[in-house]
Amino acid sequence: MNETTNASVNQAISDAGSIAADHDTQQIVYEFARATTLEGWWSWALLIAAIIAILFVCIRLYRRDTSELSVVTRRTLIGLRLVTIAALIFFFFDLHRRTERMVTRPSEVTILVDTSQSMSLPVGSMAGTESRAERTARLLSESNLLEKLETEHRVSIYSFDQTSAPKLLESRGGPAVANPDDSASAPTRAPVSKWATTGALLVGLGIVLSVLSLLFGVAGRVELVGWCVGGSALSFALGIATLGSVYAINTQRSLSQILGVEPTAIEPVVEDEPVVDEATKPLRVSDWAKELAATGAQSRIGDALRSVLTDHDPSTLAGVVVLTDGQNNGGVGLTAAIATATRSEVAVFPVGLGSSSAPTNVRVVDLDAPRRVYPGDKFAITAMLQASGPKELEVDVQLLDKLDDDDAGTNESDPTANLGEVIDSKKIKVASDGTLSAIRFEMEPESVGRRRLAVRVVAPKEDQNKRDDARDARYEVVAKKLRVLAIAGGPTREYRFVRNLLFRDKSIELDVWLQTGRPGMSQDADQVLQEFPSRPEDLFQYDTIMVFDPDWTAISGESLDLMDRWISQQAGGLIIVAGPVYHPQWTRLRTDPRVSRISGFFPVNLSTRGALLSGGRQGGDNPWPLDFTPEARRAEFLWIAEDPAESFEIWEQFGGVYDFVGVKSAKPGAKVYANFSDPTTEIGGTKPVYLASHFYGAGRVYFQGSGEIWRLRGESDAYFDSYYTKLVRWVSEGRLMRDSTRGVLLVDSSRVMVGETITVRAILTDDQFEPLNVPEVNAKLLAPSGGIDDIKLLPLKGEPRPGTYGGRFVVREAGSYELRLTLGDALEEQVLRQSVQVRLPTVELERPRRNDDELKQLADMTGGTYSPMGEQTDLQSLAGSLTSLLKPQPQTTVLPGTPDIDFNRRRNIVLMWLIATMLTMEWVTRRLHRLA
Repeated sequence: MNETTNASVNQAISDAGSIAADHDTQQIVYEFARATTLEGWWSWALLIAAIIAILFVCIRLYRRDTSELSVVTRRTLIGLRLVTIAALIFFFFDLHRRTERMVTRPSEVTILVDTSQSMSLPVGSMAGTESRAERTARLLSESNLLEKLETEHRVSIYSFDQTSAPKLLESRGGPAVANPDDSASAPTRAPVSKWATTGALLVGLGIVLSVLSLLFGVAGRVELVGWCVGGSALSFALGIATLGSVYAINTQRSLSQILGVEPTAIEPVVEDEPVVDEATKPLRVSDWAKELAATGAQSRIGDALRSVLTDHDPSTLAGVVVLTDGQNNGGVGLTAAIATATRSEVAVFPVGLGSSSAPTNVRVVDLDAPRRVYPGDKFAITAMLQASGPKELEVDVQLLDKLDDDDAGTNESDPTANLGEVIDSKKIKVASDGTLSAIRFEMEPESVGRRRLAVRVVAPKEDQNKRDDARDARYEVVAKKLRVLAIAGGPTREYRFVRNLLFRDKSIELDVWLQTGRPGMSQDADQVLQEFPSRPEDLFQYDTIMVFDPDWTAISGESLDLMDRWISQQAGGLIIVAGPVYHPQWTRLRTDPRVSRISGFFPVNLSTRGALLSGGRQGGDNPWPLDFTPEARRAEFLWIAEDPAESFEIWEQFGGVYDFVGVKSAKPGAKVYANFSDPTTEIGGTKPVYLASHFYGAGRVYFQGSGEIWRLRGESDAYFDSYYTKLVRWVSEGRLMRDSTRGVLLVDSSRVMVGETITVRAILTDDQFEPLNVPEVNAKLLAPSGGIDDIKLLPLKGEPRPGTYGGRFVVREAGSYELRLTLGDALEEQVLRQSVQVRLPTVELERPRRNDDELKQLADMTGGTYSPMGEQTDLQSLAGSLTSLLKPQPQTTVLPGTPDIDFNRRRNIVLMWLIATMLTMEWVTRRLHRLA
């Protein structure tokens, strides 16, 4: 006896159609447990023979015993005994009920989308066509590829670039979330089964016939008694069997509920709750173009394939679709991914984007220029060029300069026009194999103000794209001299070398306070102070304060409060060079209220334990090089040579430092540039912080773990001078770039790579110069392509200074971005500005061609099909082709259940009812007929 019920545990979820999800089919199976234990034909033969013998003996004895009774009574007694024996045989075979679950796992398809920088290149052979990333976004959003696939598969779409694991963007076919409102359990009267009604009527008829048989017996109508007893026995047997079967099967309801006497609380059927995998949760992408922006610095196709094949069950994975240009330039090679796919027997279906033959084109890939220079300071501009085509190109490269005119429009017919006056020109040969060529210009600004420079290529006639022949950048010529105050606890080497450097710099006015000095002592400085400035007008004239292991206790609490205002509100820059003399003294003070104020300036949490346990080092025996972090690569003040790569080669050659002060950790929001590299100094697996910075209100604070950078002079005096000169100008950036008296706008980094996130901070006041108090502030972001985006700045939580707002934005294209924030009304409008120069990683641009050979090999060796997608490829046809190639591969698993204990208990109760009733009726009938 079989009864099948279908329960969809994982309901299909879709906005556009049905979705294949895990599906449970429950099948209720009835089986005789005893029958499964009987093995061999002889067991069954003995059992059948025993049953036949029992029945034969029973019928023969009863026929002899009831030979003098009427035919109806004789047959009734034999029937009662046979029903009893049949019930015992049924009990012997031990009928069980269990629920089998047939779990059908749907077929799966994963789609991997390359979001590396090379996907920003044109999809076709003509350079002006749409990008590969845009073409991919159209395939997923405009074609019916996903809709077709989800009718037969569970679909997961991932993006991959330089990370080792791909990012899940969308999944179709995840388990449904139960709606609490659907689980109503209000008592209602369930419909009564017709079999239960029939059984109850038969039992009632048996009772009536039994009563009639007694009445006929009393009245002496013996000929009717037999018929009533026979009818009563038959009614009881059929009624108990019918009603008992319904009672035993419906274990969730009582007998009174089955008969409709009591209301039934209809509860939802709760199946075994499925385990919800993060990778199968339903996700939806609203803007494919945004999600698939080409921002990655590398393309790790091999890593992405191996990760997907590891995370998904190969038995249900119908195939992996890879949308890429095939340039695998990071992580494991495609050979390892092919081996993994082959072992898993999963076919890979690459879709190649781009052109197999690169067009003739030369373009300016990157432009590196300073944000801020001083009149008379010669500075360098470096541009990176890239060419493609059948042969090497020789081109003229021009350097142009002009005032930064916001109202100047772009010439659509020639985007390289209106870039300014040509001030220099050079000729360069550019290889056509996609490698990058650098060209360097030098210029010396004269006029003060905001300006814009550009590098333009005079491209050959066969050049396919005029829009990439130039790149520009904003810079500002600052005439104001930097006012620097240097404070030193003693005449250390670091202090003396920095003092001499800044005093010789014509763009800097230097005042000094040597705390151990005596009145009248000579110093190489514009002014020698005898104490810390106590008045706001005296302190607020400085742009930067440099402290070299100062005696903080010699500065009053009022002066420290004034310094706090200078940094946080006036955008001052503080450089802290720690040292072994005074630093350990003030950090161990417990009751001095100035300690918390001083510690707040630092971008690191300082150790306040004793000298032996402070975690610092004084008088080390061996020098250790600085262990620079990835953040240091973007810090311009660490570029002590002409380019970053050469700069860090010099830092690696630098012998290092001996000492550092005790630091627990970096504060939240701080940037760590370098750690002390001695592995024996690690605490909790972390090396001590040596160089770090953070925003402090509108200003910046920079921390250096010891005064030993003077040792860099062993490599060259120029490196030491470059480090401190750039550092001073960097920390004072907020002061120099203030466009308004009502606030300052800051970004955490002015030179970044495409795809990085820029943190914005604004410290603003109202027209009464009180901290601004509004729910949000809107800024405008001008992209290199001319697009304008809104950046929402919100009040920073936990910031002790009111009027501080923050936000973030991601740069998605190379070039010069400008962030503008407008304050005031039309009559008194003030605009705060910040510029960010965005560069492309070179590794993604060196091979712009589509890699047909490796993609075809990937398909052939895994049993897939390679589909190149060019400019003229029809998206609907490609979608139909992929859908037909990906054959469904579901998997069904049968999970046997355990016997239903409630069913067994009710089955036994029904059998007891039946046996007891039959034996009782037999005893009464025999007594009425005076049988032994």
